[in-house]
Amino acid sequence: MRRLACILLLALGTQGCALIGPAVIRGGRSAYNDTIIATNNQQLLAMIVRMRYGESSGLLAVSSITSNMKFQTNAGSEFGFGSDTNYQGNLVPLSIGFAYEENPTISYTPVQGEKYLRALLSPLPVDLTLLLLNALRDSTQGMTLLLRGVNGIRNPDFLMDSSVAVDGRFARLAELLNELARRGRASWAREPGAVSTFVLAIMGEGEDFASQAGELYGLLGFPAPQNHDRVLTLPVRLGIGIPDEPAIHLQTRSVFDLLNIAAASVEVPEEHVASGLARPLPPMGLPGRDIHIRRSKRCPDEAVVAFRHHGWCYFIDGTDAKSKRAFRIVESLISVRIADVVDHQKTTPVLTVPVAR
Repeated sequence: MRRLACILLLALGTQGCALIGPAVIRGGRSAYNDTIIATNNQQLLAMIVRMRYGESSGLLAVSSITSNMKFQTNAGSEFGFGSDTNYQGNLVPLSIGFAYEENPTISYTPVQGEKYLRALLSPLPVDLTLLLLNALRDSTQGMTLLLRGVNGIRNPDFLMDSSVAVDGRFARLAELLNELARRGRASWAREPGAVSTFVLAIMGEGEDFASQAGELYGLLGFPAPQNHDRVLTLPVRLGIGIPDEPAIHLQTRSVFDLLNIAAASVEVPEEHVASGLARPLPPMGLPGRDIHIRRSKRCPDEAVVAFRHHGWCYFIDGTDAKSKRAFRIVESLISVRIADVVDHQKTTPVLTVPVAR
């Protein structure tokens, strides 16, 4: 019997490790990933809400997660000696036990310093902007958020006074480019070569395409192209005003601009503005009209992200597709812009938290 118990213990130990190991990876990796995504979203929403209240905020990046796992099995048996009446019904012939222990250690890096401030305040580079516009299924909202001007057509963050108004040409330009892209007639591209150059390539045939190409050139400030039988390319670069030759000058926003636009969309109570607790803001331009960060006394179940502040729950409704898309764009950009900062700060002190079991 003792020999049998030892054999079972060995078998259970080896088989248990073989079975538990993959199961831990399948369950644990997903759980850690889901938690990091959820807390990143909540941290960003907290930053936006605090900006609306004019309060300081900060970011902590998860720099590493180390998890130590320990799996134990044990088996035991009891034997009696002498007359059966001395131990009958009081012995356990065979007992088997399992124990699993996980001890994660999480390291956080504070995102701070001059490099972070520059990344936050600098206009988005052309390559990153165009990659995002190409990736978005509906680039109209992307253009409205990321660009503050194209060839002198302004797309202001806020309507500061009566002299600043929404220019209908920008909305039409964004809509037209999105329509061309959806029909496979336009794409932002990078030209091969040692120097990075970017173009808007448009192609097509027929009167319908000729009409769209003519309207696009007209909005950009140039006469309609005469030959539509070839791929038309317009160089794309950062710049202000209308270039001397057919090209596209982009004025991009910074991540800080996007955070301010998102903060203006937070629906704070009127009494918070009247008392000075929340900042009064001018009317929003086109970029903020598709973002809504709502408030409620109770955080709704359908919220994709929520944050409690000053007695209210601020959240993004799970059924609000445009707000979710805008939040995802801002989250993606801030993640990219702080990635280099975090790598640069690896030599600085980090906060390491061992999580007790």
